[in-house]
Amino acid sequence: MSFVADYELIEWLAPGNHGDWWLARTPPRLLASESSLDAEHVALKALWLDATDLDFDRMVRELRILNHVSSPHLVHLIEAGESQGRLFYVRPHYGDGTLADLAPGDPLVFRALADAARGAHALHRDGLAHRDIKPTTVNLDAGRGVLGELGLAQQIRPGLTTGIGPVGAIEYIAPEIALGERGSPQSDVWALGVVLHRVFTGHSVYGDRVIDNVVEGYRRVAEGNWQLHSSLDTFPEVSAVISRCLGHLPTQRFVTAEELAVALDLLADQNESGRTM
Repeated sequence: MSFVADYELIEWLAPGNHGDWWLARTPPRLLASESSLDAEHVALKALWLDATDLDFDRMVRELRILNHVSSPHLVHLIEAGESQGRLFYVRPHYGDGTLADLAPGDPLVFRALADAARGAHALHRDGLAHRDIKPTTVNLDAGRGVLGELGLAQQIRPGLTTGIGPVGAIEYIAPEIALGERGSPQSDVWALGVVLHRVFTGHSVYGDRVIDNVVEGYRRVAEGNWQLHSSLDTFPEVSAVISRCLGHLPTQRFVTAEELAVALDLLADQNESGRTM
């Protein structure tokens, strides 16, 4: 049996961008002190044992943002601490998984991604760009979306372009980021559009060839040669939203993530009312 502080670790869930996520049992003292917390389990992120100084800095940045930016569409920080020299923090466990767990074509993506867009908008209002929006960073909670993994978020200003995620995240990077420009609300809008395409169609906007090389991945993204999958031919309204997210120039995209959220809500309304998209 493994513990971090007084949290019993039950099951490894997934890697984060600077630590591992674990399903943990909620300690009795937390249930007694947190009136809003009645869950048996929570999710605990523990910094990697071989973490670098950069990993530590990213986790500290993530904690600062979680403590500072408040939104029902961003993950909620329960507490943070250090155990045997290992930094950790705790958030609610979202048992429904992430957008990566949805089957292609699942209309739940519209509402969940609209929520994630509003979470991104809350960051943007505080002068931050998320920079790591992808299916696995949008948690699902009873039909709604909760945006997490804020360790790569940075202030929107020139010169802060380092720290892009692993190779698997390159697909979601806007062309201007690949060319060395700073993160912005519009680069997050781009990522949200790529996520919508990936989850709704089950395919990448760059085709189905796996991006397994950083240099090749950045080249393909910088060229901006994306293409809508043929399965969207019968969903013109969805295609229109994705295409507007993926304007080659940031000025060609939705002006704000909130504006994108409204468009996604409209898609959800159309689906729920049975109207043809």
